[in-house]
Amino acid sequence: MSKLKLSVLHLAIGTTLLSGVAFNASAANDSDEQIERIEVTGSSIKGTDLATALPINIISQEDIKRTGVVSTADLIAQLPAMQGFTTPVSSVGGGGGGSATAALRGLDDEYTLVLLNGRRIAPVGSGGAIDLNSIPLSAIERVEVLTDGASALYGADAIAGVVNFILKTEVEETSITARFDAPKDGGESYNIGFVSGFGDLDNDGYNLVVSASYDVREQLAATDRDFAKTGLLEFEHNNQPYFSLQGSPNAIAGNAFILDKDNNFIAAFNPAREANGTCDVNTAADVDGTDWCMFDYTSTLQIYPESDRASITISGEATVTDDINLFTTVGWSDFTQTTRIAPFPTGTVNIPVGGTLYNQYIEPNLTAEQEANLGESVFGLWRGLPGGNRTTEWATESTHLIVGSEGTLFDTVDFNTALVFSQSERKQSILDGYYNRDKFNAGTASGEIDIFASLDDFSQSSQDTLNAAKHVGLEDTTTTTMTSFDVRASQPLFELPAGDVYVGYGFDVRRNEYESIRSELNKADTRLGDGGGDRDYNLVRDTQGAFVEFQIPVLDSLSLSTALRYDNIGSVSDDILGKDIGKDEADTTYKVSFRWEASESVVVRGSVGTGFRAATMKEIGEPRVSFGVTSAAYGCPLPSSDPRSAGCLPTDIQYLVFNEGNPNLKPERSEQATLGFIYSPTTDVTIKMDYWSVEIEDQITRPQQAAIFANPEQFSDLIILDEDPNTKTPRLAIIQSAVNIGKSEASGIDWQFDLKNDFSFGTLKSTLGGTYMIDSRYTQAGTSDVWRSSLGKYGEDEEVVFRNNVQFINTLTHGDFSHTVLANFKSGWADGATDVQRGTIANPERDEDGGLITDNIQRRVGGQTTVNYQLLYTGIDSMSITAGVKNMFDKVPPMSIADPEGHLVGYEGRYYDQFGRTLFLDLNYRF
Repeated sequence: MSKLKLSVLHLAIGTTLLSGVAFNASAANDSDEQIERIEVTGSSIKGTDLATALPINIISQEDIKRTGVVSTADLIAQLPAMQGFTTPVSSVGGGGGGSATAALRGLDDEYTLVLLNGRRIAPVGSGGAIDLNSIPLSAIERVEVLTDGASALYGADAIAGVVNFILKTEVEETSITARFDAPKDGGESYNIGFVSGFGDLDNDGYNLVVSASYDVREQLAATDRDFAKTGLLEFEHNNQPYFSLQGSPNAIAGNAFILDKDNNFIAAFNPAREANGTCDVNTAADVDGTDWCMFDYTSTLQIYPESDRASITISGEATVTDDINLFTTVGWSDFTQTTRIAPFPTGTVNIPVGGTLYNQYIEPNLTAEQEANLGESVFGLWRGLPGGNRTTEWATESTHLIVGSEGTLFDTVDFNTALVFSQSERKQSILDGYYNRDKFNAGTASGEIDIFASLDDFSQSSQDTLNAAKHVGLEDTTTTTMTSFDVRASQPLFELPAGDVYVGYGFDVRRNEYESIRSELNKADTRLGDGGGDRDYNLVRDTQGAFVEFQIPVLDSLSLSTALRYDNIGSVSDDILGKDIGKDEADTTYKVSFRWEASESVVVRGSVGTGFRAATMKEIGEPRVSFGVTSAAYGCPLPSSDPRSAGCLPTDIQYLVFNEGNPNLKPERSEQATLGFIYSPTTDVTIKMDYWSVEIEDQITRPQQAAIFANPEQFSDLIILDEDPNTKTPRLAIIQSAVNIGKSEASGIDWQFDLKNDFSFGTLKSTLGGTYMIDSRYTQAGTSDVWRSSLGKYGEDEEVVFRNNVQFINTLTHGDFSHTVLANFKSGWADGATDVQRGTIANPERDEDGGLITDNIQRRVGGQTTVNYQLLYTGIDSMSITAGVKNMFDKVPPMSIADPEGHLVGYEGRYYDQFGRTLFLDLNYRF
């Protein structure tokens, strides 16, 4: 056994022995009075007042119903403290991969620990981020959100805070719910749920709760919303008309790209435009340097993916003795998300000189000099619109099993121990819109697939050949598995004049495994546009940790809590390659917090602590693998003198992206602090306010695509010259390999006002709360003193951190009726500085030399408030009816011309409601 593992064991055993001695000293002073002590997220010690000692937001079942949400991901996204999480929109051509996550403080989701009944479950990737799609909303009793760093108790990934989903227990009736949500066009959702309970732990010695649900969300197409239907943008700024042509040279009808014998560019044109004088439907003439037509790929997008989820959760508890219970939780969910992005962009397609397509479309448009200097081939760039959208299915099956025991030993030792097995298997399958390379090339070489025909002229024969060339099937299977065992306990140590000193202690061991296995179809590398180079890999890491926590009553009005944790995070092993990558990392973290009752109505609280996080397994050990194309189109970042520029095209285009691990990454270390107060002058009024800050050294991140293209000298090693597998011509690609960027700083204020008014006709409960971000910045990758920020603006990291996130909930209850108004506000921000052209697409303004007049502008995106209303009626026995409207004033996402994550153009779908005004009806029947 290594010295590190021995030290963990010694800490756990030593703490246990110390606690045993302390127990003997304090047991004699124990009185017959029993006060119920409860365990709250953020502490291992059961207490009676921890809810005011820690900045915890507890979201009850009633609170969940008042929000009107239909999924766990939607619930978390509404919390004002949540910023930086992955949404379903991120899967529309972005990096979402069919998942949705939680993230606090504008930090990445790896810094927010998500628990299920107080314990970890398998992450969506190789780190700690959890796919919220695996947690059914119908099974949740409450959610506890700790907005304070808790690494000293839970480990590395609790730097920003903790989200703990508590499942339903002690259900004494059966209920069936059904719900329907109807936006004005597209995106309907249907939900049905079942919950039932059996037994009473006190009377029967057991209880069992079963919940099941099935949810369906229909897709929302770009053409269903005016703000999303086109990437050919025209707008005014400072009374000046501008346009931004967010199109692609992969068009229908196709564009031609001509090289001479020395691979020098000599011509670019669109044969259909040359023949007809105009571009095809959903395309526009390129106004900047070529005679191409630019395809409006945005018009073909599905901007919110369709999904369906089936889930079942079983929780049970049984009495073993008067003081000890056994418990178990079994959860299973099957979540499928289907994304549809723009039809396939072929890139350069070989058109043989002298072939059918060359003779019909290319030769008539070449000069004699150009024809004399041709190489062996010319090239076409085409959009596979006749073959349908690129359609990918992400099917995720999640299984969670928790088996444990809890109770009291020797009258005063509260313990809880459990074995956890959690697994998430995600299958990525191609359903449509991709093609077999050899079949497609044969079809274009023979002219059977006419890539230069307009959509209306695309023949049935071409359609049949294209359909026969489709590449459909399983791509890969990603499996994440977590197995853990933990023991934790708490008890009184000794008595001080102000009360008992309590200690909490425990240890945990975990094994995480991340496996990525390609299908046989994928391994064959026959898909058009697939550069190959993918690998199977199976990354494994072992982690051990131990902690001790003390709660000390210094005075009747003042208590202190201290916690110390030691973690040993193992190196990464690749079981397929048979090697270890990186090295073991270990550190000790601490947290000190206090709670001071300044008066009967004022409580002051605060904390300081440290955190420690090693890089994820993929950040360290992932082999170089394909990660699609850049989320936006970029110009060539290299001068023509650079040999790699041979992989560029004469217009903006999406370039290839590869991911790769970095075994030299250093672990991150952080410092967190909070200071706040609670003021309750009466039982009906509560004011909470907490200042917080998080500083991270050696933060780990992947350089953003925009940063790589904007700083090619700094990131030269991440820009490579690859080969197009279709044409064997050079092509440019980037590698997004994780690096330590230096430092990150974030700070802000969480605040909340609660007010209750009792009237003669009913009760009014109001909650107004939010997060005000004071600072959010980071050093640019590769530097130690160049600071970047996304606070109140679209940043270099392609994110926005909102200065203010505010939520207002107002509920009036009278008789059998309950009315709830919920308003969410996001503050305004500065859009990304973007080059746009003066005039309109049809009539661009040009200078005296005929060139476009281009301005770099930065728009201001205004703040936005959306309002929901719902009415709950309980006047029918055993039944409740809820009806309402979300986004009742039909607010649409504001215009943004910066390049967002994914393929969306003209607005930010990650931060705003895309559905618009939505009516919903929810029925609940109990028996």
